[in-house]
Amino acid sequence: MVYWKDLFSDLPSAKPAWNLLMMRYRFPSHLKLCFILFSLASASLLAAEKPNEKPNIIVIVSDDTGYNEFSMNGSNPLFPTPRIDSIASNGVRFTNGYVSGTVCSPTRAGLLTGRYQNRFGHEYNVPPVYSEDNGLSLKETTIADVLKSADYRTIALGKWHLGYAPKFHPMERGFTDYYGFLQGARSYLPLKKPSVLNRLLRDREPVAEKFDYMTDELGRAAADYIAKSKDKPFFIYLAYNATHGPNEATESDLVTVKGGGGNEKHRAMTLALDRSVGIVLDELQKQSLTDNTLIFFVNDNGGVAGHDNTPLRGFKGSTWEGGTRVPFAIQWPAVLPKGKVLDAPVISLDIFPTAMAAAGVTTSPPQPLDGVNLLPYMLDPTKDRPHQTLYWKNGNKWAVRDGDLKAVSGNSEPTAVKVKNVKNGNPSNEVLLFDLSKDISESNNLAASRPEDVDRLKNLYTEWKKDFPTPTWGGETKKEE
Repeated sequence: MVYWKDLFSDLPSAKPAWNLLMMRYRFPSHLKLCFILFSLASASLLAAEKPNEKPNIIVIVSDDTGYNEFSMNGSNPLFPTPRIDSIASNGVRFTNGYVSGTVCSPTRAGLLTGRYQNRFGHEYNVPPVYSEDNGLSLKETTIADVLKSADYRTIALGKWHLGYAPKFHPMERGFTDYYGFLQGARSYLPLKKPSVLNRLLRDREPVAEKFDYMTDELGRAAADYIAKSKDKPFFIYLAYNATHGPNEATESDLVTVKGGGGNEKHRAMTLALDRSVGIVLDELQKQSLTDNTLIFFVNDNGGVAGHDNTPLRGFKGSTWEGGTRVPFAIQWPAVLPKGKVLDAPVISLDIFPTAMAAAGVTTSPPQPLDGVNLLPYMLDPTKDRPHQTLYWKNGNKWAVRDGDLKAVSGNSEPTAVKVKNVKNGNPSNEVLLFDLSKDISESNNLAASRPEDVDRLKNLYTEWKKDFPTPTWGGETKKEE
């Protein structure tokens, strides 16, 4: 028997288009089916005329910004982020979006490999000193490796923080181009005497620092790349250092936010971040690329202390929600619904397989991915959650989320932080249990009343980490309880 979809099977992009259509639509009538088949045939024929009609892919990562400093997440009027919010309003927002690390470098390692970074010893931040050994494991395949092999032009922009030796350089990890700095933090202003680790590089060579403000510069660099990348699909990994310290803002942004209350430098830095994202979105629109560009937006970890993480408990570095839950939005106007909100937990590890599926790449990397392709879940509201269980580990600090229950341990806090049903303050080795569907702030410990669930989640965690190697470089050395 010959199926209609087989008639177009050897046309470029036909199979990915068919699969996406089958996920997005239901067929209550033969008329609707015929319409979709006609649309598919038309799209496939167009793709045959334009063999490079794979989607462009952009991954945008902000740095250390508070959960409530994005207006898509909260109601803080001091931090309006309309351009970032537009990614959610023009696509899908995940209310339970997570990253796999509690600090900068591990999250990046997980995102770019689609695998829990603990599996290959990348548990802590790469130390800020030159080393031939410390960096993203050379045994791991990156999303850039995969997309480059699929004929994408690939660029990393901004913060790298995955190793300083030449073998760890972005252009050795699948990126055809690079413009940014290798260290985890640097000034937002031009440096007269930059160090080897924080100097600005174009590809592998240092360049004169003639920009005004790094956040704006990275947005302009991304826009320039978009304008010059019409010959083939592109993948942009845009990793801002905003709003990581040092707290530096332009005078004009400080004037704009002055007098409104709150930390004015944080507000000014967030204003610049949102503006820079807008530069990228505007260039896509200018080049008529918006519809066929898949955009992901996440923050790299929970907000650092001093930022507004309301209503989450904890900050960067902890396995509380405040250390790992982040804004998470995806836009692809040609395929995804507009303004959809999903409550199922997702994680930054999912970016790799989702991008791979969108690009029509069917050959999996040698190492198995922990992430899940999110396209079916965004297109079909009847699908179950992508993940039943998620894990976090940063030395002695760990957490497991299974369904809506979360076990968390190792996060010492001042006794002033109140949690119901916790004795003796909050001993760092105590395992606490929360129902996140009712208690996003992790304020009501259920461990005493649900000991079986505590044991079950502890066992899940123990099984998950049993084969992990010793972290490749140091961090917390306290033995796990």
